[in-house]
Amino acid sequence: MSLALLAALALCAASPSRAQQETGSITVGGSAHVRGPVVVHGRLIVAGRVHARGPLTAAYFSGPAAARGLPYAGGYLKVFDGPLTVHGTMVVKGDLLADGPITVDGPLEANGGIDADGPMQERDYAR
Repeated sequence: MSLALLAALALCAASPSRAQQETGSITVGGSAHVRGPVVVHGRLIVAGRVHARGPLTAAYFSGPAAARGLPYAGGYLKVFDGPLTVHGTMVVKGDLLADGPITVDGPLEANGGIDADGPMQERDYAR
């Protein structure tokens, strides 16, 4: 079995058994801990650590650009303590901490630290 398949199974197994998981494609190049329902209709690419407590819905969520080759240096922390909904592009190349819901309907890039205590919304108005 490939490392990505084992990591995807570990990501789904980290949720409670009563939660629903619907996956398109998942690529994990590090570790991921999710407690709550996980719905992925599209790609979820994680290279580094992800800790999510609550529902996580993603059409496209990415780690660093090097995640496609899956080099993992033990960094790239992303923490969500609440629902996260991504119906667009979200790229994290550093630390992203959120204590509350995040709704991303367009690109959101973190090249440093983003700390959101409450709802955070970004919409792509160029559509």
